[in-house]
Amino acid sequence: MVLKLRDRQRVAIAIAITFSFFVCELIVAFKTQSLALMADAFHYLTDLLGLVVTLTAIFISERPDSPQDLSFGWQRARLLGAFFNGAFLLALGVSILLQSIERFISVREVEDVKLVLIMGSIGLVLNIISVVLLHGKHTLNTLNTPKRDLGMVGAMLHVVGDALNNVAVITAGAIIWFTSSPMRFYADPAVSMAISVIIFLSALSLVKKSGRILLQSAPRGVNLADVKHDIEKIPGIESVHELHVWQLDQLKAIASAHVTVSDSNIDTFMEKAKTIGECLHAYGIHSTTLQPEIMCTPLGPGGGNGRQLPCQVMCGKGKCEELMCCSTTSIVQEY
Repeated sequence: MVLKLRDRQRVAIAIAITFSFFVCELIVAFKTQSLALMADAFHYLTDLLGLVVTLTAIFISERPDSPQDLSFGWQRARLLGAFFNGAFLLALGVSILLQSIERFISVREVEDVKLVLIMGSIGLVLNIISVVLLHGKHTLNTLNTPKRDLGMVGAMLHVVGDALNNVAVITAGAIIWFTSSPMRFYADPAVSMAISVIIFLSALSLVKKSGRILLQSAPRGVNLADVKHDIEKIPGIESVHELHVWQLDQLKAIASAHVTVSDSNIDTFMEKAKTIGECLHAYGIHSTTLQPEIMCTPLGPGGGNGRQLPCQVMCGKGKCEELMCCSTTSIVQEY
């Protein structure tokens, strides 16, 4: 039955669980003066914000309509949510690390360790439930699947990070409870520091993956030089310039290019365009915009053969030169 729930329902239930435990853990953390428990409680708060962002992104991405100024619609909403989730986690990791360093300098005694252990154990059980709820049978291989929805991966990282935090809290509580060394209270800030490192590393990967797509990078494994070389091997195509390949979201890749051809017949260009599409299909690119340019060789100063100039369709002669991708500056550099 869990696997039949929609993403929005899974995240909504996880939000309810997270909020309830956050309130309880925060109260206990203040009572026991446990930094590890306090750190875990504020991690839950960040998780709560992250899950709310994820849920909002899901609602937005599923909207059938979009403002006219969003020509691609809401297709990047989940990616934006994943990026914000990662940013929240990075900030939290740094914050907990600074608190841990402060507690190492001024160590405090943890009160009512038994209560800390109980809260850590309850939190671990709830996080295991949330993990299964969010990802079901895909839990074990979520982080190893490149095409997994980064929005849900962000939610997954929050919950998995919480589970690791709970293990750390239980470990610190057990050390304080079952040992009598005067150094035992350093276990609390030490565990908090470990928590901060775990949070930071998990968030770094999420920010990097979502950030690359938001920056319109080429899909992994796609080398623009190879794509250009393959297209220029097509008969009748003289050159390719202003080739751009970027990711719209995790699944969709888009390409655009200026293609110089030797034949001005539109029918033959459509045949070449079809071949180009088949070539790009092999790279996982299924949406392409091509600008055809006819091969023309201007005469040199002495009437001899000149050189083919790219970008025959230019913008106006005003102050837009620096704003164009294909400018006379790039022509001079290339030729």
